[in-house]
Amino acid sequence: MPALEEKDVEQLLRPLIRTRTVLETAQPPPETRTRKRRRQRHAVPPPVPAQPLTREVVATRFGGLPTVEEGETWPLCDGCADDLRFVAQVDYARDGLHDRLPIAFFTFFYCWNCHPWGRDHERGGWLVRSYTELRRPKVLVHGTEPDFTEPGFDERHAVPRLAKSLPDWGGLRLHCPELWALGRDDYGFQNWVDRAALKLTQELALRPHMRNAGVALGGYPHWVHDFDVTPLCTECARPMELLLQIRPTELTDAMWGDVGTLYLFMCRTHTRRTGLRMQCT
Repeated sequence: MPALEEKDVEQLLRPLIRTRTVLETAQPPPETRTRKRRRQRHAVPPPVPAQPLTREVVATRFGGLPTVEEGETWPLCDGCADDLRFVAQVDYARDGLHDRLPIAFFTFFYCWNCHPWGRDHERGGWLVRSYTELRRPKVLVHGTEPDFTEPGFDERHAVPRLAKSLPDWGGLRLHCPELWALGRDDYGFQNWVDRAALKLTQELALRPHMRNAGVALGGYPHWVHDFDVTPLCTECARPMELLLQIRPTELTDAMWGDVGTLYLFMCRTHTRRTGLRMQCT
């Protein structure tokens, strides 16, 4: 093990601590359950008119139907031109308990025909719509295709929990090159650093290397393969920040590859610049 004491490791890690919001499963509000039963009784659900900005309309949820600004239509994949599938929306201003990016609300759509991984020069296949505010929000119904209004993902709601976050071992190559260089070939040292990080964050992790796991907003990613692939902003060339991490949990039926985890990123300065990455077991 390199000649470092625990206090030295903590001194290097402490400035890297970020806050993140862990999303955990919640029961949907009664209005949502009623609306879902009503949709199931109709072959083609009735259109949902523009509604005032209510908590239920913009509530953080996975699956079901998305909230959009009035006038927006269902997005198409710019790879295969088919409809994208709605995965999630986040009431970021309310449920983002961490140091948030400068947006208030966002939605995420994905194409399982193209199945993008976020590789360089990969075309289309996903979309993040972000808003600094929603003026006239409405729930968007894809009324021409009855099967698509229930795209296979049951509607599930989330409750936020604030937590602290430090980079995984692989993430230290980007965020703390000094520590990474000392232990890149020393698994004992890596485990020691993981335990020190867990102590600093006091995260509710079963094992030190499982820090940052779960469905979360912000903080640092939990890289499945222990190497960091954070995208760079195409305008300022700086590393983007984690917007949303989705791994297999009871929050969503959406699946990517072999028990894959999907990561969405956004540039703090150029919020229209987003990135996608995926890692599978």
